[in-house]
Amino acid sequence: MHLKANVNIMDFLKQVKKCDGEVLFETPEGDRIALKSTLSQYIFCTIASNPELLKNGTINFKHEDDSRLLSEFLTD
Repeated sequence: MHLKANVNIMDFLKQVKKCDGEVLFETPEGDRIALKSTLSQYIFCTIASNPELLKNGTINFKHEDDSRLLSEFLTD
């Protein structure tokens, strides 16, 4: 799944904290950032300042149920 355009990153990260399992941002190169980690959130915010990098990355879940918590932020 991909983030919707013009998503509020801070609201998205607040919802990520509510997820039961790990939520990962993955780049096309195969890099993975665990979004529940504070350090990783800082890195993710830096990536979010570059819309092209953000658009090309995907959001993946360890628990499929967590996708419901984040559905308002995501698109296929």
